This record gives sequence, C-alpha cells and structure tokens, in this order.
Amino acid sequence: MGHLVLYNAKDLVSNRSLVFWTLAFPILLGILFKVALGDIVNKEAFDTVPVAVVNSQVYKDSAFKIAFDELMKAGDTSVTGSDKPLLQVTEVSSLEAGKKLLQDETVDGIIEITGTPSEGMVKDAQAKLTITTNGLNQTILKFILDEISQRVDMISTLTEREITAQLAALTPPATGVSDGTAGPLSAALAFYTEQIAKSVQDQLSSSGFILQDRSPKSMDLLMAEFFSLVAMAALYGGMFSLTIMNNAQPPLGVIGRRIAVSPTSKSKLIISGIITSYLVELIGLLALLVLCHFLFQVDFGANWGLTMLLTSVGALAGLSFGAAISTLVPGGENAKIGVLIAVTMLGAMLAGMMGGAMRYAVDFHFPMLNKFNPVALITDGYYNLFFHPGYGGYWQDIVILLIISAVMLGTSVIVLRRQRYDSL
Repeated sequence: MGHLVLYNAKDLVSNRSLVFWTLAFPILLGILFKVALGDIVNKEAFDTVPVAVVNSQVYKDSAFKIAFDELMKAGDTSVTGSDKPLLQVTEVSSLEAGKKLLQDETVDGIIEITGTPSEGMVKDAQAKLTITTNGLNQTILKFILDEISQRVDMISTLTEREITAQLAALTPPATGVSDGTAGPLSAALAFYTEQIAKSVQDQLSSSGFILQDRSPKSMDLLMAEFFSLVAMAALYGGMFSLTIMNNAQPPLGVIGRRIAVSPTSKSKLIISGIITSYLVELIGLLALLVLCHFLFQVDFGANWGLTMLLTSVGALAGLSFGAAISTLVPGGENAKIGVLIAVTMLGAMLAGMMGGAMRYAVDFHFPMLNKFNPVALITDGYYNLFFHPGYGGYWQDIVILLIISAVMLGTSVIVLRRQRYDSL
C-alpha cells in the first residue's frame, strides 16, 4: 500500500495543470484580492447605519434594546472609520410606520422583536429584519442581529437555570397558596424572576461580557473573501481525487485499462489513490491557510485546533466531490474537469465570494440552498470560529460536511467497483 501511495503522489504532483488549479490558482486569486481590495476598509468610511425598530413592549423588555443602546453610542470602529456610532435607531409605533421610512429610504431596514413577555423579561426573543434592497448596510444589520441573538440565548439559558435553582431552594409560604389565589409566593416569584435576570446580566458584564455586536467592529470586510477562497480551494482539490478515479476507469485512458488487467486488487488501488489525493490536497490547503494568515494577514480566530479540523473536513469534502464527479458524470476527462470547476465557482458565488450582498440574498430567498453547498458550509465554519462566541453553528457545519462527504464518497466507490467490461 505504501508504494502505491508514493507512486500516486509523484503522479499527481508532476501534473502541472493539476498543481496550478489546485495550489497556484487560489494563491494568485488571494494576491489579486489583497492588491485590489486590500485597504478598502481603511480608505472607505462607512456611514452610521440607520434602522427603524418597532417600539413594542416586548422590545422594551428585551435584551435587544440594551444592545441597540450600546451600538448607538459614539466610539471608534473599523466599520464607520470614525467615532460615529454604528447604528442610528429610530423607534416607530408599528411595522407599517417603519415601512414608510423604508420606502422613503430614510432607514436601511426595519427590526421587529417578537417573544413572550414574562415578569420583566422576554422569553424566546426573536428579531425579524425587513429590507427592500441588498447591500453593505443590510449585511451589517444581519451580522448584528445574528450576534445579538446568540448572546440573548446565552442570557436566557443562564437566567432560566438560576431561576430553577432559586425556586428549588425557596420554601413556599403557608398562606395564599392552597386556594389558588395570588399570595406571597406569586409575588416572590415575580421578584425573583426580575432580580435574577438583572443579576445574571450584571454578572456577565462584570466578567467582561458585553451584550453588543462585536463582529462588524473587529471584521475586515476582506476576510469574508478569504474565507470563501479557502473553501473554494478545498473543492478545487477534488481534482486530485477526480484524476485518481479517472485513472481507475478503463474507458477514460490507457492507464485505466492497464489497472483493470493488473493483478493488484482494484479496491486496494482505489483506497491508496483516495488516501494519496487526500494527503496532497490537505497539505496544499494547510499551506494556503498559513499563507493567508501570515502574508495576507487574515485572522482565522484564536482556536487553531478547530481551524485545522475544519480545514481537514473541507479537504475530505473536496475529495468526495471530485470522486463523485468522476464516477457519476458521463463524458471524458475534460468534461468532468469542466463540471467540477463550474460547480465549484457557482458554489463560491452562492457562498459570498462575489460579495456579502449575494450571500444574504441567497439565504433570504433560498434559505436551504447553502445548507447543502460545501463551499458555503466551510465558509460558515470559519465565520463561526471567528465571529461567534459559541461553537453550535461550527459543529453543525462539520456534521453536515461529513454526511455529504460520506454519501458522495460511498456512492462513488460502489459505482466504480460495480463497473464491468466485456472487452478492453
């Protein structure tokens, strides 16, 4: 097996066209990104984002109001490029009133907070964003709401946990309970709910937790392009497995016919080829990752272990993608390569490589499309590692990528092993 892996590695690396598309092309594209867009954040000062918020009681009692109050404070940010506040919030009485401002282009979006009021707090608080156009400001608003939602969920979980603990330790009074009437216990519950919610938020604040959006302020907008660039390179790496699989099919060339009549087990040849293509692709992706970090100054977050894991899973997705195209798409080698490049570029475009507005439009109109787009899943994984404090979205991306990879790779191996030929 070892000598087969070594032979396949030499064969793949010696293919200049293959090396260019999988290793050199992403690097050249990264250089073009840096040269053309490198200082866009420093050279362009973005204005404060105007937004309308429906001023309901639910909004007043929710943590979203606390966050918006923070974001309306002046302070130097990399987004506005000055001491301007990130948001300019206009409170409106109803959604219809907000739509009038939106039609007049006074605001860039309308936010409506929904949820269940409960003793001075809001359970299951959700933010609905209404927009009429897609652009940078709308993308910033979406980032803000996503980040705040995660923080609100964290506060709600901690608060409910603390309330449960307090109620377990609370001794019910002897009066006002047995007949179902309101009494000291219900008053105590209301008091505890409000005090506990405030206590949890105070504890989070004192520990360095601030309920406000941090992603736009710490985000170089060019980083999104590099996240999708690495994801695109992972799918382009499928050319290695595509080449290996093509070589194992007699109708596609002399090499395939020689392999078909060789005494070596076909399964052994396929497995060694898959291992080789994965290792070569992974090395190329890790080199691109290091290059992006040190040469292009792209920050992938502090947890390099999880970054490497995501990159490894991305390489596996690229490998399975190339194998699936080789075995399932009819035609010659050039046709299969054309399909791989076309599908990869389409996936990169849908994932946001051509701009955040495109990604938001796709997610808004076709929310399930990028759930099965490997480029989008890998890009989202890097987003979640850097921009969000929790890892729920990250592990979800990992699991979906593994499922997609297993399905494509398993199908490819089954189809290839069942191929039979009357003559060669």
